[in-house]
Amino acid sequence: MIEDLVSIIIVNYNTEQLLEDCIISIGKHTRNVNCEIIVVDNNSEQGSLSSFAEKYPTIRFHLSDENQGFGRANNIGASIAKGEYLFFLNPDTLLINNAIFILYEYLKKHSEVGICGGNLYRGDMKPAVSFHILDFYKRELRILINKKWQQGFNHSDQPQAVKVIMGADLFISKSLFLKYNGFDEDFFMYFEEVELCDRIRKAGYKIISVPEAKIIHLEGGAAENKNEDLHKWSYQEHWYSKFIYFSKTKGKTLTRVIYFLHISKLGLAVLFYSLKRNKTKINYWTQKRDVIKGTFNRYQEYLSNKS
Repeated sequence: MIEDLVSIIIVNYNTEQLLEDCIISIGKHTRNVNCEIIVVDNNSEQGSLSSFAEKYPTIRFHLSDENQGFGRANNIGASIAKGEYLFFLNPDTLLINNAIFILYEYLKKHSEVGICGGNLYRGDMKPAVSFHILDFYKRELRILINKKWQQGFNHSDQPQAVKVIMGADLFISKSLFLKYNGFDEDFFMYFEEVELCDRIRKAGYKIISVPEAKIIHLEGGAAENKNEDLHKWSYQEHWYSKFIYFSKTKGKTLTRVIYFLHISKLGLAVLFYSLKRNKTKINYWTQKRDVIKGTFNRYQEYLSNKS
């Protein structure tokens, strides 16, 4: 058994059953490593975690009186963590093997590595997006011209250098995480792990995919919960965080360029289906355009408040 302690930090928001399944999988598959589990609850609306405290007395719970968002809640978990290493794990994940030990051992042996993560699988065990290898500005330009790119999954049996590890299973030393001030709390949800990986990479560290570590990610289980209103909210938050991310990393001018390119593309789609008199498609593309416009206005308010 190793002497180091790994703090597993899980942010929960209305995902009690997913959370319990995740915790059970940790107990089932984790060996040869000292762990503590910290659950930060973002003021969940349905039910209570009181039964969890009785069922899992060794787990440390932090109950927030408001929804703090993903990054800030994880920062809270890190601030109370006792471990030398932090493993940020989504509640909609299930460990398949001894992934925590595998990631710990890899990071411990490679001082040049700042962040690592495993291979993620969907519920049907098909590959899921586990990392990103493209610069996000280049990725956005590919989206604009409908050009596909290789999804981030390590099909080899060797570790691979990448740009970004997904926030669903991000492993980092606590000292490095705190040195670079953790997740940027300007992001409520989405892109916080992208921005963190950017900072860690620019500081000279590598970001590594370790395919030996295997984890199921029931993608969307924690975010949208199959609810239409939450799905729309999630779409808005994605765009809002995207604008903030590009503003921080590429500047305000290029952020505005990306916005106008997307709005122009959506406007052409509305015009095309107007000529075809397809009301369903007109409404669909108009709604998407309106969401992005509204979100960009919100982003501009964010800039005004920051200045």
